[in-house]
Amino acid sequence: MIEQLKFLALDLKRWKITSIKDLFYMIFEQAIWGTVFYRISRALFLIDVPIVKIFLRLIAFFIFKFSESILGVAIRPATEIGPGLYIGHAGMVMVNDEVKAGKNLSIGPGVLIGMRGGGSLGAPVIGDDVYIGVGAKILGKITVGNNVRIGANSVVVGNVPDNVTMFGVPAKIVGPVFSFRKKKE
Repeated sequence: MIEQLKFLALDLKRWKITSIKDLFYMIFEQAIWGTVFYRISRALFLIDVPIVKIFLRLIAFFIFKFSESILGVAIRPATEIGPGLYIGHAGMVMVNDEVKAGKNLSIGPGVLIGMRGGGSLGAPVIGDDVYIGVGAKILGKITVGNNVRIGANSVVVGNVPDNVTMFGVPAKIVGPVFSFRKKKE
């Protein structure tokens, strides 16, 4: 439980607050509340005390349903996501409970991460420092490497190596990871 609170602190740290205006915006941003509710429900879900666990998981489920219905962020308590989760904006973000994701996962609105359907089983395993653009879909029992960028509205149905940018339907590698940061000379 304490680990999830530490993760929440790292999640909130990704929102750059440099002024009172930024803090005000952060307090009223639905995506942040979706992240907070996910971490709280996850913390309750992980408490493994007999009998009490049943009630805590029920509370975690209701928190999840509130977040899904009101905020548009549907990340189930059983989903394993590392520290540094960043949801840019709320807007029907759906993550299957079998998904495993590393640290510094960035998700845009309209993203779906889960199973392929049609009887296929298994959900994606996502590495560290992954950006998933608006409306992208990551489906099936696949692995997404570290330091990957997935473009808007892309559909990823196959394994993705480290340090690449993916784009298209179905998504294909379009090059190495592009960075907006200036290189040190």
